[in-house]
Amino acid sequence: MATARIKGRGYEIRVSMGYDMNGKKITKSKTWIPPRNLTQKQLTKELERQKVLFEEEVKTGNCPTSNMKFKEYSDMWCKEYGEKFLAPKTYYRYCDYLKRINQAIGHIKLQDITPLHLNRLYQNLSENGVSKKVKKDKDGNVLPERKLSPKTIVEHHRVISKLLQTAVKWNLVKDNVARRADPPRVPPYDIEFLDDKEVQTLMTSLQNEHITYRTMVMILLLTGMRRGELFGLEWKDIDFENKTIKIERTSQYIGNKTLITKGPKTRSGCRELHISQSLISVLKKYRAWQSQRRLDIGSEWINTDRLFTQWNGKAMYPDSLTKWFSKFLKRNNLRKVTLHSLRHTNATIMIAEGTDIRTVSNRLGHAQTSTTLNIYTHALKSKDEQAAEVLDNVLAI
Repeated sequence: MATARIKGRGYEIRVSMGYDMNGKKITKSKTWIPPRNLTQKQLTKELERQKVLFEEEVKTGNCPTSNMKFKEYSDMWCKEYGEKFLAPKTYYRYCDYLKRINQAIGHIKLQDITPLHLNRLYQNLSENGVSKKVKKDKDGNVLPERKLSPKTIVEHHRVISKLLQTAVKWNLVKDNVARRADPPRVPPYDIEFLDDKEVQTLMTSLQNEHITYRTMVMILLLTGMRRGELFGLEWKDIDFENKTIKIERTSQYIGNKTLITKGPKTRSGCRELHISQSLISVLKKYRAWQSQRRLDIGSEWINTDRLFTQWNGKAMYPDSLTKWFSKFLKRNNLRKVTLHSLRHTNATIMIAEGTDIRTVSNRLGHAQTSTTLNIYTHALKSKDEQAAEVLDNVLAI
């Protein structure tokens, strides 16, 4: 028989499950907070109903089996699930987010967490001073505000939801309350890409840069591959005779001076791209330069077969290109854009020149064509306007 006693703003309902092997009484409990504005008669009737419901949950095995706090659970989840099933970079990002999350709700019992707790967390994460990252405006001036973006807060929400969904699967809680929480809405944003004039200026400016960085930017611009895919390239991936590049791995930095090499995120990420004769020429010149470099270094050279390496042949850190690109743009008075904008520029040019969307999607390594359609709406809208003009001219209206 379930019992209940007043506790805080609600009632603690307890159900006895007998005794363990040592003669210790086994009980399960939960806290029930009644709705406001109930009369005493309604309260008594609803409390009895809650007692019956909880006792039935215990008997049928649908009752949560743990009173552990969220921090204890998140530590266990990282060890039992995160380390085994998440990609290394994703795992380390989750751990980083969990530091903030546990500061706010780590002390709360897993089964006591409510959507209200999570909504308050998201509100706190949106306050000034939370972010440790220094942000600058377009002129390079440090901004006083250090807020997390709505997108980053939503990523925290997704981590919590992932953990709670696993807790449901493990029968530690009945429900994933994150599904009823209200994370902030992420405002839509326009992707950045270079127009024809900016591309020409960039190409001209590249001629004065080091051959390594010049080659990397040319590959990104002419293939649309991702930064991690670029740094995962090996010479065996280049077929000079058939003019193709195979993308079979990515190189990622996960912190603590650690680089990892892994396969692309999806099966469609592994792909073979046909490349132009101009890019083949660029690659041949770079290979000759690297070969001479290897001879100059001699026995200190470490043969990794990577296209882009440090002075001694070891794999190069992807962030080194990102930092160089920012300085390159500023040095040549070019508009400040991200390195990823080269990928967007490649896709936009292909669409503008009439390449069908499936081909564009395949070259970019998107798992679904719908992803390409969603990202490059601006380019497709432009093609739609051109189509309207063509019809107008053909039909002579």
